[in-house]
Amino acid sequence: MLSDSNPITYSYSDACSVLSALGFEVAPHAGGSHRRWRLKTKSGNVVLIGLVEKGNGTLKPYLIRDMVQQLRIHALIPAELENE
Repeated sequence: MLSDSNPITYSYSDACSVLSALGFEVAPHAGGSHRRWRLKTKSGNVVLIGLVEKGNGTLKPYLIRDMVQQLRIHALIPAELENE
């Protein structure tokens, strides 16, 4: 996902695996397919990442790009992965 310039093959499950491994949790929601994943950082900031859970299909590429961008902005990507 990090180096994929056209991330068209990633599912909601793929993104969930990444976010869960980094300590994110799904924020409570009122229904529908939109999910907010959140993480409270050690500095007290809250990082929110929005995804759309739509069954077995793939996520829109902009959602993956936005997710990776937020992870980079908040320095949440392990250095060994960023350098690959």
